[in-house]
Amino acid sequence: MAALYLIRHGQASFGSANYDQLSNLGTQQCLWLGEYLKERSIRFERIICGDMARHRQSAEAICQGLGHRLEFECHPGFNEFDFMTLLKGFGEANPQHAIKDWRNHREVYSCLRLAMLAWSENALPAEVPLESWQAFQQRVADGLDFARRQPKGNTLVATSGGAISIALSQIMGFGAQTVVNLNLQSKNSGITHCYFSDSATYVTGINATPHLDRPDRWDSVSYS
Repeated sequence: MAALYLIRHGQASFGSANYDQLSNLGTQQCLWLGEYLKERSIRFERIICGDMARHRQSAEAICQGLGHRLEFECHPGFNEFDFMTLLKGFGEANPQHAIKDWRNHREVYSCLRLAMLAWSENALPAEVPLESWQAFQQRVADGLDFARRQPKGNTLVATSGGAISIALSQIMGFGAQTVVNLNLQSKNSGITHCYFSDSATYVTGINATPHLDRPDRWDSVSYS
């Protein structure tokens, strides 16, 4: 069977003008991940990214750690949803939940949980310029199909927590509440591992960060 490694990007630039850039820690997380994979002699036949800068930057740092580089393939199905549009639209429709301090992780994540659930229930105002929940599900499904075209070997996908959570829901058959819970617990540079064949996909690990599981890296675990 072939193996699929779904990797959440390294820590991005939460609280800055441009979230879609890895922080120094985010680059280091992905470099460590590449070194971890190299130590275990894991090589890849394909490396796929979403279209976002943080996806490509993560893949580049992983490849640096691995010590080998492939041409990256791109698929928009692995892009994250537009969480800023979601949060702002939800906050405008529900002023009691509008975010006051965008640098406060707890406040942002609390609002994001409510906003994602409303989105999944088609309860956002029609004027919010955001793809539908169903459209998000479909493009992730298209991305998964693209990634599973490799009949053998290992495929790495650098993507985001929302896309990974939707992919898992499609493989494992759970609903929106679990998608939201998984998304909000998604660790930067976390590994979700699957085996797949023409007929089935099997999840063998979710959101693992073994490359950070040592005392001198415990404070390098992050969720943004």
